[in-house]
Amino acid sequence: MFRIAILTIFIGFIMAVDANPLEINPEEITSAPDGWTFAAHGQDPVPIQVGKSLASQGFKPPTHGKYHFTFFFPKTETILAQGIYLNRVQEADKIYLNGTLIGKTGSFPPGEKYSPNWYLKRLYYLPDSLLKKGELNTLEVEIYYQNQTFPGGLFRTIPEIGNLDMLYSHILKEDGRDFCIIMLFFGIGAYQIFSILLRRQPKANLYLLCSSMCFVLWRLPLLNVTHNFSGLEFNTLIRIFFVFQTLLPAALLLFSYSIFRDPLRNKEIAVIGLVVILALIQVFNIEYSTRIICLRIWEFSLLFLVAFVITGVIRAAKQKKKEASILGIGFLFLCIGGVTDITIDITTGKNIYLSQYGFLVLMILSAVTISFRNAKNEKELSLLTKDLEARVQIRTEELRKKNNSLEQDLFFASQLQGHLLPKDSPSIKGLNLFATYLPMEQVGGDLYDWVEVDEHQLLFLIADVAGHGVPAALVSSMVKVQFREIVKETQNPAKVLLKMNQALVFLVSKYFITASCALFDTKKNQVIISSAGHPNPLIYNGDDSKFSFLNLKGSILGWRESFQFQNWTQTITKGDRYFFYTDGVTEARADGKLFGEANLLRLLKKTKSKDIQSVAEVVQEEITKYSDKELKDDVTYVIIEII
Repeated sequence: MFRIAILTIFIGFIMAVDANPLEINPEEITSAPDGWTFAAHGQDPVPIQVGKSLASQGFKPPTHGKYHFTFFFPKTETILAQGIYLNRVQEADKIYLNGTLIGKTGSFPPGEKYSPNWYLKRLYYLPDSLLKKGELNTLEVEIYYQNQTFPGGLFRTIPEIGNLDMLYSHILKEDGRDFCIIMLFFGIGAYQIFSILLRRQPKANLYLLCSSMCFVLWRLPLLNVTHNFSGLEFNTLIRIFFVFQTLLPAALLLFSYSIFRDPLRNKEIAVIGLVVILALIQVFNIEYSTRIICLRIWEFSLLFLVAFVITGVIRAAKQKKKEASILGIGFLFLCIGGVTDITIDITTGKNIYLSQYGFLVLMILSAVTISFRNAKNEKELSLLTKDLEARVQIRTEELRKKNNSLEQDLFFASQLQGHLLPKDSPSIKGLNLFATYLPMEQVGGDLYDWVEVDEHQLLFLIADVAGHGVPAALVSSMVKVQFREIVKETQNPAKVLLKMNQALVFLVSKYFITASCALFDTKKNQVIISSAGHPNPLIYNGDDSKFSFLNLKGSILGWRESFQFQNWTQTITKGDRYFFYTDGVTEARADGKLFGEANLLRLLKKTKSKDIQSVAEVVQEEITKYSDKELKDDVTYVIIEII
């Protein structure tokens, strides 16, 4: 047996060596179904299938191990941002590129307290600095899962590697689809509030409202955007998920009984009471294994809830109630979707949430049913509508007057912001500068400023505050104040950004601020540039007549206090041009397509023989045309020329 084991390991090793590594296309998405191995903690690696659970391949929970994958990345001069998409992973993971940790979701021992995240779709950025161009690269995905009822590992889809924006669009499309459904249910719920206020069918409307809101709060924790931007921990989101998933069928049962005017009996009350108790248990901070036990009990209780609903539909049909035939179809779709979901979840773990579409059919038919029941109240509603129209006219006139006042205030704010931006060109020997500022609204969040250190030195800043309008303009004003104060202490670009970050982290909240700071010295013939997450400037070299984008990196301002910024130094010569800009330039949109860096580079190459003011005017004209004369973001750019 020992010889057979050694021979098996040797054959597996030879197959792994002989296998051709997957070659990645940086501009596309490449599926990676083959070539993966898995090594449980303390064991040798073995070939494994991704897209299939670890549990089905012999690795029962609790399991702690690493997936291993090798791919070839082509040698290219410039590449788009790269990423890897793993979909949802159960339960926690860390990912390494060429031995360096590049991301994680959840945490696990040793060294950390166990904390899973079942619902976040894993999309990890592959740093350009770690990718080996023209060589083999190694990916390792460390997995930790302990729940006995979960499949575990990379099992929902085949991992995909390549263009990060294209991978991210997958998640956006899925989130967008689910969000549209959520908003539809939210709209149904909002309509029920209006119906309840009118006392058309208050009890049925109330239970339909509860059903809609349970669905919304059940589905929201599954969206990646909820995980990324809500600020809620996984432990909180999972409580919300399980509580409202548990309550949803009970709310539907109450709705069906109220619409049929069927009184609740002791057996229905008992099952509803059980469901409420299970939901209350899910509210507390309990072990994850206990949550799954409650889930299984709830799935068993669904059998009784479905039976009660079917019985109620049959009773209503016998009484020749027209609502029964309408709602019966909706409940049929919901039951089929629910049974399918539970079956797939128990057998594979790949829950496709088909029940949401059955619930959508039910909600639509429920709305139709309630409308049918309320047709006799149409006259009363008509009177209320006329009264509402009169109120709207009065309110519209009030809003018009307030809007006029607001327009005047915004005009004053735009005039004030205009005074904050430098008007005259700097009088630095050997340097020429031209700036363009185009706010999307009357005021904006873009900013540029400079300080003449002496007759040969110019310290320049360009910044972009996320958002538009008055809030962004106020934050940009704070950025300018901090810049002017810090310049009194230091003219080192990296130190300027560091001190601005330390000051702004306590002043701004939930505002992303990017910036670039540059020190031009025409006496030493050099420029020093530092970046805080800002678009990289475009440089034209007068000697070589070549254009190139700088590759600067740095954290955005105001995000975290402890972050160091780096300086980049280059010799400047006569004829050099530096094009600094905010993302409103390259992200100008037309029919969903971005203006992009390629168009910007084309324009600057085309106009390299013109003076910088003419270049700026051509760029402004092209961006305005591309945006259909309606900017989608603030546009700011500054051209600095060495003369």
